[in-house]
Amino acid sequence: MAALTIVEAVLLIVALIYIVALLRSHADILRRLAALEDGAGGQAPPRAAASPAGGAVRAAASVAGGAVRAADITGITLAGDSVALSLGPGSPVTLLAFLTSGCASCAPMWSGLREDGLVATLAQRVVIVTHDASRESQTRLRGIAPEAVETVMATSAWEDYAVPASPHFVLTDGRGGVLGRGSALSWSQLVAMVREARADADAVGREPMRTTAERAARSERTLARAGIGPGHPSLHPGETGRRDDEAR
Repeated sequence: MAALTIVEAVLLIVALIYIVALLRSHADILRRLAALEDGAGGQAPPRAAASPAGGAVRAAASVAGGAVRAADITGITLAGDSVALSLGPGSPVTLLAFLTSGCASCAPMWSGLREDGLVATLAQRVVIVTHDASRESQTRLRGIAPEAVETVMATSAWEDYAVPASPHFVLTDGRGGVLGRGSALSWSQLVAMVREARADADAVGREPMRTTAERAARSERTLARAGIGPGHPSLHPGETGRRDDEAR
């Protein structure tokens, strides 16, 4: 009986140590994400929200707001070729999946990215970004990386995007900005995160307009939908008042 009590006590201690380690790891990730927000070009930090599936999504202002810009990626493919990916204006809406060959939590993502139908729901382009060959098992990467999804080894990209831990995801807007970023441990969390980032962008009307002409064109379209065109009295209130005075 005494031996059983000792075994239970030892198991309890081990469980407590494991829980404390998890909590410390979670706190470290939160500190890194907070530091990332504080360093976003001196702008207001992105809003963080919990996704419906339990993941974390961080909506970030696009390049129009000047808060977060998408950094281009240069690295090496698994075939050993140099590659450069542009994420500036005119690029496809891209989901960057920061994964590693030794990350146990990345397993569901590696598996999901093998399903073409699932990948197509995420973004126009999906790119897996791992560390450089010096920090990855290339043999393992070749075994788990899906052939249909581009994989780039680029530690510099992890530094440019201040990735706190893997798996981590960044959704670019195709105009040089970042729509959202966050961590997900399951495919359902990732899908929810992407959808929420897009919904948040739509909700605040975040349509990047890079020139005065583009802003003017958007204003004209909005007025036209409201039935207000050139010469409408509401556009020239001062002139309308003068005409009324002259008539009197």
